[in-house]
Amino acid sequence: MAGPRVLSLDQCSDQYVLALSQRSQIVGLSTRADDRDSSQRAQVRGLPLVRTTTEAILGARPELVVRYWGGDRRLLAGLEHRGIQVLTLSEANSFPAIAQNIRTVAVELGADAQGEALIADMQAKLARSAGAWPGTRTLYLTPGGATTGRGTLVASILEAAGLVPAAQGQG
Repeated sequence: MAGPRVLSLDQCSDQYVLALSQRSQIVGLSTRADDRDSSQRAQVRGLPLVRTTTEAILGARPELVVRYWGGDRRLLAGLEHRGIQVLTLSEANSFPAIAQNIRTVAVELGADAQGEALIADMQAKLARSAGAWPGTRTLYLTPGGATTGRGTLVASILEAAGLVPAAQGQG
């Protein structure tokens, strides 16, 4: 049995919805779902991209709206007032936090086994890359000049490979 009709409000939640939903469940993704930095953009073709407005979302008729940062309080309250479940993902600054978000979305979509398989795949990839660059000091720098350090997802990624973030603060 297919899970609920699902819509995603932002690019981060798009990744979870695309990875854990059957295509027939997806009634909308964010307008950034097919951007170059979307890891699942190849799967977006043929799926509707929906603006983050009450009218556009209601027109898609979702039963579940998944979000990480998309949508303001008024929009979210309006959706819930109309009986649409809104699932807000937790901040994911570590791989255990990502695994928890996967489990949370998987449960709501009726895709528990698929979620556990996705987590197992992530953990296997992390195990294969563990210590690839032991002790190498590294600086993550965006084109805009921002950096990141401890307590961030980027730091978790660097540390998983054995790298040591040069920035000790959060950025």
